[in-house]
Amino acid sequence: MDQVLDKAYTVTSNLFGPESGIPWWAWMAILALVFWKVLIPEQKTAQQMADERDEQMLAELFAAEGGKKGKKKK
Repeated sequence: MDQVLDKAYTVTSNLFGPESGIPWWAWMAILALVFWKVLIPEQKTAQQMADERDEQMLAELFAAEGGKKGKKKK
């Protein structure tokens, strides 16, 4: 068990330690690229925006028709 822990510590210190061949800013760039989709939402295409607009208009149309009450004739 100690041998496994020593090996893991050696690998970790070679990757992240002060004697590492990879600079700190390169690790930050990797983290930024990994979480890019989380940090910045993806823009919608024109087709997606049009579909959402159409769905909203249909929902409003059907809600207005069902909620109308006409005058009662006497």
